[in-house]
Amino acid sequence: MSKLYLFAIGGTGSRVLSSLAMLLSTGVRANVEKIIPMIIDTDINNGDVEKCRNIIKTYNNIHESIYNGVGNEEDKGCFFRTKINPPKELNISGTDYGTLKEMVDYDSLNAKGFEKTKSFFDLLYNNENKDMLLEKGFLGNPNVGSIVLKNVVESKQFKEFTQDFNEEDRIFVVSSIFGGTGAAGFPLLLNVFRNEESSMNNRNYINNAIIGGVSVLPYFQVDVDKFNTGESAINSSTFITKTKAALSYYNKNLKQLINAMFYVGDTKSSNYENFDGGIEQKNPSNFIELTAATSVLEFLDYEPNASTVDDLAKPAAFFEYGLESDSNIVTLTNLKKDVYIKQFIKNHYYNVYVSNFMSEALENSKLTWRNQLELPTNYEKQNFFKNIYKFTTVYYYRWLVELASDRHNRKFLPFDLSIILNQGELNKDISGNIPAKVNVDDKKLFTLVTGMPANDDSSFFSKDKIKFDKVFSELSKDIVDMQLNSKERMLTTMLNQGIDEIIDERFSI
Repeated sequence: MSKLYLFAIGGTGSRVLSSLAMLLSTGVRANVEKIIPMIIDTDINNGDVEKCRNIIKTYNNIHESIYNGVGNEEDKGCFFRTKINPPKELNISGTDYGTLKEMVDYDSLNAKGFEKTKSFFDLLYNNENKDMLLEKGFLGNPNVGSIVLKNVVESKQFKEFTQDFNEEDRIFVVSSIFGGTGAAGFPLLLNVFRNEESSMNNRNYINNAIIGGVSVLPYFQVDVDKFNTGESAINSSTFITKTKAALSYYNKNLKQLINAMFYVGDTKSSNYENFDGGIEQKNPSNFIELTAATSVLEFLDYEPNASTVDDLAKPAAFFEYGLESDSNIVTLTNLKKDVYIKQFIKNHYYNVYVSNFMSEALENSKLTWRNQLELPTNYEKQNFFKNIYKFTTVYYYRWLVELASDRHNRKFLPFDLSIILNQGELNKDISGNIPAKVNVDDKKLFTLVTGMPANDDSSFFSKDKIKFDKVFSELSKDIVDMQLNSKERMLTTMLNQGIDEIIDERFSI
């Protein structure tokens, strides 16, 4: 297939999209030419959305530096290989509408002859709904979101999506089922996509597209005291009730509209601060969001030879994700696919090299691989290294710290985080711009992976070491002989192949 349009709805959608970028940075294969994220959130100042924007922007800068002009079938398995376009934002600013009453011009309905409409509106919405400010989303009220989000299909970005959609493209929707924006947006989008009487561009292509989605069930709870005192409108004690109601609706009305449906959730809830929205809403990354991100890759592999719904062996399939053991700490050994395990380990050693050893190597004028690749003086100060260093220290390590946060009752702890010296500072940093401070000695290189120590051939007489630069230098001439089209591609290929050799030698996967 050529393109995947990935609709990420609400805060959960943006957090899943961030984890997908982290997953794809490892080089895990995605069966698609490129992914085009479509973010939908009325809370335009949402901190989770801003974090997602920054991660994908840096990811995209790295991808373009390496693979611009490179065929889609080349360099499979390399870091940052899958193209992720900068997100298109179908966001509707709640500040443009004020309250729900103001949006529908409630006070003028009688004068305009819509008495019955007003009565019906009163039946569906209480005074609290009507007077709710929309600037920070729908605060767990999908009935409110269902009215506002209809404007999404009128946006410029949505019309551009319909104009660019091709016959073999696919659609995937990421949403939560227990909040407001996601619970309202998911059914709305499905009905729009399958509307055979719609006047949208490329209607037939979209009507017949293979559509998937992941519905994220409750996996966190928020401080109830703020709700009880009126400081917040979010009440997590209603999440389960809302989920049951939504699942019943989905089962009755949506199962005929979707071809591959994934469900993820967790009864071991995480505990988050209660923010209605805005820049302060930056919930820590969660294992459930990473699980939801893997469902995107599963969907791309679902009936891979099918181009439209008519090509599918069956019209719909439903999937759940489960762990074999109910552990409070999840490690790489709990992951479903061996390919994920190896790519995670290889990517981690890559990030460790970038953050701890690469700057010094680039400054070493006598280093064989640096000279073979003919990297210019001060290459460590050029944009490519700045971007990969930023991705590693500002985003990657922070992501790992967040996944292992004490706020989670189920932590994802694939690697030894003691190498990150300023974890407390990262947890308190609302801006998300503070880089991780990392220190890795030779001994730590053998114990980086939780529960999977690297093979160590040390003896009484000599200490074994993982010699990154020696391995890279032995590969560098062959890399140059491949006549790749840029120094960035040569460098990335060398790092990928070299660390691959190190992992194969040191780990039994």
